Amino acid sequence: MLESIYHLFPATIHPMVVHFTIAINYLSLLAGFIGVFRPGDRFYARSYTYLLILAILSTIAAGVAGVISESYLVHISAGARAMLPVHRKFGELTGVALVIALAFQWLLARRKDRISLLAFLFSIVAAVLVTITGHLGGTMVYHYGLGVHTSIKG
Repeated sequence: MLESIYHLFPATIHPMVVHFTIAINYLSLLAGFIGVFRPGDRFYARSYTYLLILAILSTIAAGVAGVISESYLVHISAGARAMLPVHRKFGELTGVALVIALAFQWLLARRKDRISLLAFLFSIVAAVLVTITGHLGGTMVYHYGLGVHTSIKG
């Protein structure tokens, strides 16, 4: 049943979605960085909060898309097979770091129109994690050919 639902989407859904996730993650970090140096600036404090929410939602979407794309795989090389769970774990940790950042921002700084330093630190962690996750994903595709040509159900 679930496999029939998964295959309503193309095999390439994960790479199509994940780039938005990476961009929003970095954009939230940028808004937070500017907001740290402009305390009391409503624009950056609010933008940071909204971008964190978008980053969380897009990270969830990337994870779901990853499960869908993975369902198309027929053959996974040994190298990619070892990296896939690590890639998945770093993606999950990225989402956790973003949720923690949003929680700190919401609880500590939302009403003061400033950036919580704890939230910003977790945004840095999330940016590092999404970078590692993307590197692992790119390595699986470009080095091991995961999801390219013959490894997708046709």
